[in-house]
Amino acid sequence: MNRYTILFANVLAAFATCTLPAQPVGSIEVRRETVEKVPPIQMLAPGFSVRELPLNLKNINNLVYAPDGRLFALGYNGVVYQLKDTDGDGLEDTATLFFANKPEQILPSIGMCWGPGGLYIASRGRVIRLKDKGDGTGELETIAKDWVKPTGMAGSGLDAIGIAVDQQGNVFFGLGCDDWHEAYRVNKETGKSDYNIHSDRGTVQKLSSDFKTHEAICTGIRFTISMAFNANGDLFATDQEGATWLPNGNPFDELLHIQPGRHYGFPPRHPKYLPNVIDEPSVFDYAPQHQSTCGLHFNERLANGKNVFGPSWWQGDALVSGESRGKIWRTKLVKSAAGYVAQTELIACLNMLTIDSIPTPQGDLLVTCHSGKPDWGTGPEGEGKLFKISYTDKMAPQPVFAYASSPTETRVIFDRPLDPGKLKNLAKLSSITMGRYVGAGDRFESFQPGYQAVKDQNEVPRFNLPVLTGGLSSDNRSLVLLTASRKEAVNYGVQLPEGESAERTHDGSRHEMPQQSAIDVLSDLSGVEVEWRAASGKEKWSGWLPHLDLSVAKGFTEASEEHKHLFGLLKRPGKLTLRSQLDMGLMLHPKTQPGAKLDYEYPPEMVTVVFKSDAKLKLKSGANVKVRRMNDKELEITTMPKADQWVPIEISLMTGECEPKIDVSWFTAEDSRPRPLQLRRMLMPWATPHAEELQQVTERRIPEIVGGDWQRGKKVFYGEQAACFKCHQVAGVGGKIGPDLSNLPQRDYASVYKDITEPSAAINPDHLAYNIELKSGEAVTGVILEDTVDGLVIGQATGQSITVAKNQIASRKASSISLMPEGLLQGLSNQQRKDLLTFLLVESAKQAKN
Repeated sequence: MNRYTILFANVLAAFATCTLPAQPVGSIEVRRETVEKVPPIQMLAPGFSVRELPLNLKNINNLVYAPDGRLFALGYNGVVYQLKDTDGDGLEDTATLFFANKPEQILPSIGMCWGPGGLYIASRGRVIRLKDKGDGTGELETIAKDWVKPTGMAGSGLDAIGIAVDQQGNVFFGLGCDDWHEAYRVNKETGKSDYNIHSDRGTVQKLSSDFKTHEAICTGIRFTISMAFNANGDLFATDQEGATWLPNGNPFDELLHIQPGRHYGFPPRHPKYLPNVIDEPSVFDYAPQHQSTCGLHFNERLANGKNVFGPSWWQGDALVSGESRGKIWRTKLVKSAAGYVAQTELIACLNMLTIDSIPTPQGDLLVTCHSGKPDWGTGPEGEGKLFKISYTDKMAPQPVFAYASSPTETRVIFDRPLDPGKLKNLAKLSSITMGRYVGAGDRFESFQPGYQAVKDQNEVPRFNLPVLTGGLSSDNRSLVLLTASRKEAVNYGVQLPEGESAERTHDGSRHEMPQQSAIDVLSDLSGVEVEWRAASGKEKWSGWLPHLDLSVAKGFTEASEEHKHLFGLLKRPGKLTLRSQLDMGLMLHPKTQPGAKLDYEYPPEMVTVVFKSDAKLKLKSGANVKVRRMNDKELEITTMPKADQWVPIEISLMTGECEPKIDVSWFTAEDSRPRPLQLRRMLMPWATPHAEELQQVTERRIPEIVGGDWQRGKKVFYGEQAACFKCHQVAGVGGKIGPDLSNLPQRDYASVYKDITEPSAAINPDHLAYNIELKSGEAVTGVILEDTVDGLVIGQATGQSITVAKNQIASRKASSISLMPEGLLQGLSNQQRKDLLTFLLVESAKQAKN
């Protein structure tokens, strides 16, 4: 392999032997900071322009293209629009009503797609088809209903959620879990679980193409916010984090490959309550905790369009939207013999709640954002915005990925040659930040959800890793940064200069929005050290691959010229050697939220990794690993892994006339089904585990409630003066009109205080208030607790409920404000406020201990 030539060998030697695992020499601890002016959308790679659509619409939940190129938008309020560009400037400027939703037939819904005959919507209590009438409007049909209702939320809450239609016309939709804050549904009288794995709840349903039958194809689902089929016809879904309510239930926001008969971990396996399931691992976890993954679309050509979004090698990638921090990710999926492996890059940071992002037939990306604050924004009547991201400079070199090739070298691979003239003062203008919770473009993350776990993440130390010098590879496609030695397996956020200007060039005449001039990528210490030697002894290649499975590695490196060269060499006679370390902890056991403790311990896992090739394999591993040779071309290693004790591995084989093959899969003693190794499971041979900082988090201290008394606060909560209990419950005691507050100890003080004092700043979709006008002229406002054939049960702000006959209703509309009135704390003394917030924010078990 042709290596770069840079005169820094002496600098390397000076730093190579004098570092500490957690803090390299010369590194400086830094605080997480946000730039002063965060752009509405900051692309983390060059070549993209951003424009806002000139439309004034309420918050939009879903964007859908019909096969003929028509664009539809589902409003949070149930209104469905067709969006059109009437002046040819590339921006949709007109919204016509495809379905006016008067009276309110479609309640607030998330999940819309195109299928035979029109638009399909997952809604509360039913699946809807808006049949395309051919005149620019749709006619509502109910194509599925009558499933088990959830027990754990008010009747206005989301029910069916996320939807996709396959090529045969079968409809797939999710039914949210039965009770998201009490997933096992433990019966207080019997102590046994009332969770029913055979229930419709917490499943993905398959509705036949004739709409006559539907069946559950998998279980253990929390909320499948979005679903989509990829080009292979495989179904994927985004599912949301649940560890706030169940410490090991969906510890992260997830991308799931939906497979029949699998259980996806909410609730997870439990020795007493749910002993006979296997928790299927996600394809990818969007970390750290609390991202709120929503929209999912695959980057394919639409409606006979000629382009995909971004460079051609982005085709087929999943585009995933993260609501509660304003993110868009690009996840590349490679299908191995054992299943899908994912590689994810953050491509955009936004300053609004990001709900959906869909590729357009023209090769742009259309994005819908909600106004308001996380987690829920301003609700159905809030004002939203739509943006279009365009790939305007197709000659701009795009970062493909970044990796650590040695303890002192970070390489960033680009898809075309860089201009050396634009890289003056490269080392001075580049920076690397290291830390457990470091991400790409962190300085553009302008808001976060108000959870204690997020606050704890921000408190974990991060350091600037000194960049000593930098340069280019001989083909100008690899940017190389030399740093002080680092071996700790944490995240490394790399910021690179894009040019001399602080801002990217943008065309005001096209209404392009400003962006900062910088390139941001994320690196870690995952990967495989690779060496190939020609049989003649005259040629050698050494470097890095992302995976031991060669088909997976090739799929992830297709845009890298240096790796194309490697795979060309592998067709020639020689010897290939791969070295790595395997992290085989918690293979089928989900992680537990930091600081939390389960009421049981996982049994040890016996893990087997299988290697298959078309050539004779040789393998070396650690002392506590059993190596079993099935035949010359198949080997297994079996071990009982321990926390932070990775398994060293070296694989070698002879190469020849065709490209070699190594298939990698794993199984455990609990479940023999083969699964693929995800990228994070393979670490460079010199990498060392990081310390789990949050496992040592000290007892939580909240300065604002010092002096508060939990027992007195309980009396305030259940007393008539504050009357919180009439609408809310804690630990199963209280009303159900408003959100259950049992999980507030997971939240931070500031966000809880704001929820009380500004209840309409973020409106919980499970507890939307409705303004209902009766034919008599009387108006009723409240949360819909039950929706039957004949009437509605309405929960009011007083905590009382009334029943309204449907034949007496003139109209109903989601309210733009919360049912919870403002000023509830004003009637309490300062001490009562402290006591109340102590009751809400301190766990009862800890209070009892104290």
